[in-house]
Amino acid sequence: MKAVVLAGGQEFGQCPLSRQLPRALWPLVDRPIIEHVLGVLRRAGVGQMAISANGRTHTIAAKLGYNPAPDITIHYSEDAMPRGAAGCIKDCQNWLGNECFIVVHGASLLLDLDLHHLLEEHRKSGATLTVAATAENSTGKDLDRLLALKPAGLYICEPDVFPFIKTKGYQDMKEQLIPRLTEAGLKVQAVPISGRIVAVRNEEWYLNAMVDLLNDPQHRKAFVEHLPSKLPGLWIDPTAYVHPQARVIGPAYVGPGAKIMADAVVIGPAVIGENCEIASEAVVHESILWSDSKVGRGAMVEQAILAAKAFVSPGIEIRGSIVLDTALSSAERQSLSSSTDLTASELNGSGNPRWWKRWFKGSSSSKQTTNIE
Repeated sequence: MKAVVLAGGQEFGQCPLSRQLPRALWPLVDRPIIEHVLGVLRRAGVGQMAISANGRTHTIAAKLGYNPAPDITIHYSEDAMPRGAAGCIKDCQNWLGNECFIVVHGASLLLDLDLHHLLEEHRKSGATLTVAATAENSTGKDLDRLLALKPAGLYICEPDVFPFIKTKGYQDMKEQLIPRLTEAGLKVQAVPISGRIVAVRNEEWYLNAMVDLLNDPQHRKAFVEHLPSKLPGLWIDPTAYVHPQARVIGPAYVGPGAKIMADAVVIGPAVIGENCEIASEAVVHESILWSDSKVGRGAMVEQAILAAKAFVSPGIEIRGSIVLDTALSSAERQSLSSSTDLTASELNGSGNPRWWKRWFKGSSSSKQTTNIE
């Protein structure tokens, strides 16, 4: 069986992280989000996958290659202009051939998803298109449950859909394709799914997804079970350095080559990427640090995302922000509602010890610790 993985999406300048990487490549723990999607598909028996990412396909191909695992083969579909989900599968028509296929978003978390059940329901129904759906805010009664169904961003399609998709222009699944199928008398059904599908639509969804995932021992298992762990809720790479006087409170991941210096504190949920450095007396709380980013001495990073090679100057406090490695113009600063590129000129000049310094000094000196589950 084959699948089309949608990994494009136009951000139109609203998400500064997407300037560095397509959302599907944003790291979650130690791997890009899309690798988790590919793994779920492979466990469901899908070995051939087409990835469509508009003008960013080459970036994903450079990261994943064409055979990321012995039993996975990837085909890449390139479109310079936005085509929409339905347009992307139309572009893959020759590759897909005359067989049933799956369509799924590459920037999503598929948590405890039973794809086998969804495929079986599709085959039994004789539907041309099956929409995976989640039931939210329902009372438990059958009618209320059906009325509360919402599309989850995953579809099972028969090749009969192709004549209903135009070869040019933007073609959406819900707005164009599904209405055309129903008008033609073809069966379209919604099937409630077990588990969860969490879309990562922007930086806020991304940070929330990390927090929810690491806080949930059941759902995080597939993301961390391959990682070394000496303490519950802590996954620290053997090549990472954690000073004996530093404190890491889980759930937290510390990647290869990362350094957490003396009196620094990491409070999970948190992801510290490869070769990151957290200087002495700095605090990182509920944040994601991409590779090679640095937090200066005494700085505070809370509910924030540091892009690759970003630097937080000593003493700076940031909350609810994105830190980039490139300077933004004043116009860009105003247009980013929850993002900023902080510099040393924005240093907090208060001479009073910050709360985390008081907390750390008042606590007993300790090595790595973890949360109690």
